[in-house]
Amino acid sequence: MEKRSDKVPALEVIDLVKDYPRAAPGLRSFFLPSGRQAKVRALDGVSFTIDHGRVCGLLGTNGAGKTTLIKIVMNLLFPTSGTVRVMGREIGKRDTGARSGLGLVISEERSFYWRLTGRRNLEFFAALQGLDARTAARRIHELGELLDMREYLDVPFSDYSSGMRQRMALARALLHDPRLLLLDEPTRSLSPETAIPLQEFIRDHLVRKEGKTVLLATQDMREAERLCQEVVVLHRGRVVFSGTLTHLLEEGRRELGAGADLTDVFILMVGRADKAEPATGEVGR
Repeated sequence: MEKRSDKVPALEVIDLVKDYPRAAPGLRSFFLPSGRQAKVRALDGVSFTIDHGRVCGLLGTNGAGKTTLIKIVMNLLFPTSGTVRVMGREIGKRDTGARSGLGLVISEERSFYWRLTGRRNLEFFAALQGLDARTAARRIHELGELLDMREYLDVPFSDYSSGMRQRMALARALLHDPRLLLLDEPTRSLSPETAIPLQEFIRDHLVRKEGKTVLLATQDMREAERLCQEVVVLHRGRVVFSGTLTHLLEEGRRELGAGADLTDVFILMVGRADKAEPATGEVGR
């Protein structure tokens, strides 16, 4: 695990651009040089910073670029241009070791082995993280207690409810005790009575008690209000707001009135962005 340094931000994203090729009709497009192919720009100059021990909400509609951004931070995708630093260490082709300080949770997790028990799954993923058997056993026991899932560890994963599967996904992300957690809509498929305890665990234990930093991609504005101190509003691959949740609400309520909630303000920000510069979604024809 990367040693924490409070002298640098937990996460820095600087002028991040990501283009995907867009296939044109016919075979001709396959033989064109990459510079002449049509492209879809998923991220367009994205920049923001997160300090240690904070929850930053990455807010955006479907297609805003949230998942692409998280995959780049996790070093699962390479950007077209731009820089990502985790604890001051640059993520990229030359330094994959920065991933040791990261944990990832996505919605509707499908990479567990359904015939194996929760414990066997976690042992397998702990080995992939380089944990020895004794350390893995200790961490699995600790996480079973913390996430209130000890009695389910020896039950086949196929028998888990959707809520328990997400707890397992969070346990897996925490096995190597990362300082920065990337959460991509982790409660999207959960009912409120299942989602709220998980949100409280993230806020109260992981962030307030353990001092971890969280980047939370979500479309649930109530979840963002419950968890986040800071927010980045992403729309069509561009940042339309970056700052504290309090500042965002104050800015929106000056126009919408004191009764406006985060959903109202989010819609206002997205509408402003659309009016200012409608996006075509293509670059580099």
